[in-house]
Amino acid sequence: ACMLCRRAEADPDLCGQKLEKEGLCAHEFCLFFASALVQKQGRDVGLLGFLPEDIRRTVNLAAQKNCFVCGERGATITCSETGCGRSFHLPCAVEGECITQFLAKYSSFCPEHRPEQQVE
Repeated sequence: ACMLCRRAEADPDLCGQKLEKEGLCAHEFCLFFASALVQKQGRDVGLLGFLPEDIRRTVNLAAQKNCFVCGERGATITCSETGCGRSFHLPCAVEGECITQFLAKYSSFCPEHRPEQQVE
């Protein structure tokens, strides 16, 4: 199972490919969206440049956060809105009506703070 979302099976269109290396297992987008995780090295180090010790530290920090959607511990994504403490797992984002922006910054927002487009 992915160390970050804790799912053995998840939608690859949402979570990306499952990567395994050096005793670590994570979906590629779970890595990019994890709030406390920063890609530091070239893609050939760790998992896509995310260092093993940073991934483990992120998992330990997330163990204290409950997902506001499913209620389970281990939520690695926190809403990008300053001051919002809502956390969730990437596979729970759709059900929780969260927005995840697959752009260079990889931002995530809870339903209360998600950006909305003006319709003309």
